[in-house]
Amino acid sequence: MQWFIGAVVLACTIILALDWTFWSRWVTIRQQTPVSYPAWIEPTAAVAGNFERELVSVPPAAGVLSAEAIAQLTAYAERVDSFALLVHQGPGIQLETYWRGFGPDDVTETYSMAKSVLGLMIGFAVAEGSIRSLDEPVTRYISEWVGSDREAMTVRDVLQMASGLEHYRFNFSQWQNPYNKALRLFIGSDMEAALLRFGLQAQPGNFFYNSANSQLLMLILQRSTGRSYADFVSEKLWQPLGAKPARLWMDREGGMPKAYSFFQARPRDWLRLGLAIKQDGVVDGEQVIPAEWLKQMASPSPGNPKYGLHLWIGSPHVTERFYNTNTPVGVKQAKPFLVDDVVFFDGGGGQRVYIIPSADLVIVRTGMRSADWDDGVMPNIVLRDLGY
Repeated sequence: MQWFIGAVVLACTIILALDWTFWSRWVTIRQQTPVSYPAWIEPTAAVAGNFERELVSVPPAAGVLSAEAIAQLTAYAERVDSFALLVHQGPGIQLETYWRGFGPDDVTETYSMAKSVLGLMIGFAVAEGSIRSLDEPVTRYISEWVGSDREAMTVRDVLQMASGLEHYRFNFSQWQNPYNKALRLFIGSDMEAALLRFGLQAQPGNFFYNSANSQLLMLILQRSTGRSYADFVSEKLWQPLGAKPARLWMDREGGMPKAYSFFQARPRDWLRLGLAIKQDGVVDGEQVIPAEWLKQMASPSPGNPKYGLHLWIGSPHVTERFYNTNTPVGVKQAKPFLVDDVVFFDGGGGQRVYIIPSADLVIVRTGMRSADWDDGVMPNIVLRDLGY
């Protein structure tokens, strides 16, 4: 009997030692929050910036926001347990407030806001010719799927969340098979191998929000450019923005970064990115992001008029915006936006970058995940105060 127990202990020890990264993540991930994630994730890759100066802040006495609007914004931000709220209109930051002891250089997790960064990077790959066309099949880059039913899927399908790939909700329960492909995609140490096991649950063409799409785009991007994502983002976007360094969560050293979440940056640098989009890709007089690509990102997709190319679109209004049929809880918005040109980055539970060109306005909010989040509240407080 002792030999049997010893053999079991030895086998378990070997299993743990061979993939300690996965097992340690699986045991501890359920306790993580937007606050704890930055210190918990590892290994990471740095996205180098080229910081020289902060954005201009408008003195309160010269600001455009009324005291009433500021009070409404901060009250709502506090109610939904925010960490940071920045409002930039016209020449500078009109409101910048932090809670829970956070400040301008602190980062927290902003979940799926990372997807829109990835969408921008696909545009750079298209502009330089690494990806020749959005309408080519993904099998041009994923040769492992040649001869399968996934040959019908195009890069555009994946960008529009219409690939038909299998969808699994995030589930880190220990009462499941630890080797299933979804769990391994989310927290495993070889996301590429896990992703290549995904099949179709539907024919491409129908909108179905799915983080596996973003991870597939990451694989396409890395294979087409031959570059690490951290270096590519740094060169094409983060350094031209003049941002401070950001971080990515890697599946393993030298492996693949998570594409659907875990792009960790300062609120002020999320603001820089929003401003660049508002200005049609121009930063300090230079065309950093291709303007035509931004136009394509903000164009409604056939499967969902509120979704473009990894970017959410404010109009038309719906009182509850659902991600997919596997996720029964959506995002509420009681009132429509007061203007029709709102686009935004959406991170779970109210992480947002709202970009509103007609009002020369960008709003950034980070915080705890809030079930009470209403997408129309913050933008409409500001827009109403500006006379819209």
